[in-house]
Amino acid sequence: MRRAHVRVGAGLFAAVGMAAALGVAASPASAQPTGLTFYSTPFSVEVLHLAAPTGECAPLPATAAGHVGWSGFTNVVLYRTADCTGQATSTGTLRTYDAGRFTSFVAY
Repeated sequence: MRRAHVRVGAGLFAAVGMAAALGVAASPASAQPTGLTFYSTPFSVEVLHLAAPTGECAPLPATAAGHVGWSGFTNVVLYRTADCTGQATSTGTLRTYDAGRFTSFVAY
């Protein structure tokens, strides 16, 4: 009798886990992050979000410490100057860095 209870409990646990996993997998695509997001304290607090790349120079928030290019972006170039001149640091679409190190960026 005890083995039957263990098997039923294990089966119920597996069924609940599978239902939860399928619920996440079946969530609509619009629920997934898109665009480019800059975060402070790596990947915990959003400080800037861009829906689509512009290819133009833009100020980087002083507290930005990392970014994720969720979709539509292939590269983010960071600069230590406010006008996107001088040494360019190409960072791709996923990177962390020291907050305040860079002051502007171009994303495409």
